[in-house]
Amino acid sequence: LAHPQKEVVCFYGDGAFGMTAFDMETAQRFGAPYLAIVGNNSAMNQIRYGQIAKYGANRGDIGNKLGDVEFSKFGQMIGGYGEEVRDPKDIQPALQRAREAIAKTGKCAVVNIWVDPNEYAPGTKNQTMYK
Repeated sequence: LAHPQKEVVCFYGDGAFGMTAFDMETAQRFGAPYLAIVGNNSAMNQIRYGQIAKYGANRGDIGNKLGDVEFSKFGQMIGGYGEEVRDPKDIQPALQRAREAIAKTGKCAVVNIWVDPNEYAPGTKNQTMYK
């Protein structure tokens, strides 16, 4: 709100976006549109990594699986832009279309990027942060 001319981009995991999506509606209503980039692996993997480190791989998937939610539809639902991306080569064009939509309409945008749920996030592969 202090710098309305600045472009705002937020990166989320699907778990985090699912818990905070309605903040986007509030931002849009108050004239502060932004681009939400969601890395969607259909799981709360930050929780999963900790469970695997502490309890072993056979107990890593307890209570952290999410459905295959197309979060782009949330952007559309609140009157903004939304796009699904399943191929890495489509990421940059999708982000460009989202930025153009924000500039044209003054509404928020969600780009939901599907990622491999078995890939570790950078910095967590060795899981030292959980020991």
